Amino acid sequence: MSHRKFIKSALWAALFVIGAALAQEAAISGTDFTGGKADAQLGAIGKQAAATGKTVVITAPAYWQAKAAAKVRAGAHGKPLTIRFSNGFYENVLVRVEAPAPKPETASKTVAKTKSQTKSEPKMMKAETAPRPVSKPIAAAPSRSSAAPAARATVASASPQPPTRPAVPPSQPAPPPSRIVAVPQVSHQPQVVPIPTSAANPTGVKSELPGAPAATGDAARQRMLSALNDGRPAAGELREAQLQSGDQIYSDGGTLAVVRLEGLRRSFYWLTGPVDLQRVQYSPQGNGRYLVAGSIDPKAPPAHRSEARRVVDAHVPAAHDTTRAALERHYNNGQPVTNSLHVRELQPEDRLLIDGKTILVVRREGNLMTRYWLEGSIDLGQPGVRKTDQNLYEVTGSVH
Repeated sequence: MSHRKFIKSALWAALFVIGAALAQEAAISGTDFTGGKADAQLGAIGKQAAATGKTVVITAPAYWQAKAAAKVRAGAHGKPLTIRFSNGFYENVLVRVEAPAPKPETASKTVAKTKSQTKSEPKMMKAETAPRPVSKPIAAAPSRSSAAPAARATVASASPQPPTRPAVPPSQPAPPPSRIVAVPQVSHQPQVVPIPTSAANPTGVKSELPGAPAATGDAARQRMLSALNDGRPAAGELREAQLQSGDQIYSDGGTLAVVRLEGLRRSFYWLTGPVDLQRVQYSPQGNGRYLVAGSIDPKAPPAHRSEARRVVDAHVPAAHDTTRAALERHYNNGQPVTNSLHVRELQPEDRLLIDGKTILVVRREGNLMTRYWLEGSIDLGQPGVRKTDQNLYEVTGSVH
């Protein structure tokens, strides 16, 4: 009977650990984030972090960071909560929970204690090497009674003294502890201050990453390692035939990566070899992300998603147009978009957000994501444009 109770308790404990591990990490698509579908999940992470005193790390575009932090803090219900941000290069939100950094007071006390011990050593050596009283007072002693202590003093000075007997002379008292504590040690310990990684390295790219080749796609690989794998090297490479249902495919130009959930751990792989993202097994999730919906047989004839030809005569919307206001609110943090460009000025990796005859272009320029209104007629079914989600397209080549 006791054996059964033990097994039941172990099963409940395992389920509790699994639930806590899953709640510490979340990958949220841009559609779910802007549509409010992930509010409950973000609130649960905030509640757990506030209860355990851990730090919440949010990786998202700069214009979504404040909104994501507000949703996480809503779950904390006013309790103290530490949030650290990291700039993301994709319109999705990655949230994880990590242990807090050590407090600055602990580091400063340790340094102060070490310095106090270092300062006391020269003083002890000085006391040990101080000259002993010479026999001059003995020669001037007038009586036998005074000569006896002098003789004893002479014998004592001649005999070797152990290093622990002499004390610090009264004229040289030990410095008070306040002189040591007053030294501002915290200013020399920047490692204990939770500074976001993006502040020290605006590009979010680490140099000399292991496992990244020195080819033209090296910059894209480093961006994806930083945004999707915390800068760690990939676990290996996969071919299209090795993909499994549930794998998430991320695209950055011609560079493809796979994020696979293996038990409670997420694994990151590079996707190499011939890849046909137009197959029906790839379900577009938006922002260059696909969900694998089934296994792929490279020897079988591929079945592609149907793409109808669609021509849009785009124009800059009026200042008070409702469509313009909605696009600015959802994709520019409510700030007005004042610049525009023509169809012939489109570049690879530009993303097109379409609402009727209004097209908003999102372009990455260095560390910034800039927005433009598109002007001119564009065929969204041409080879240089790829549909990634409903009313969302990506420029992959030359456009006419």
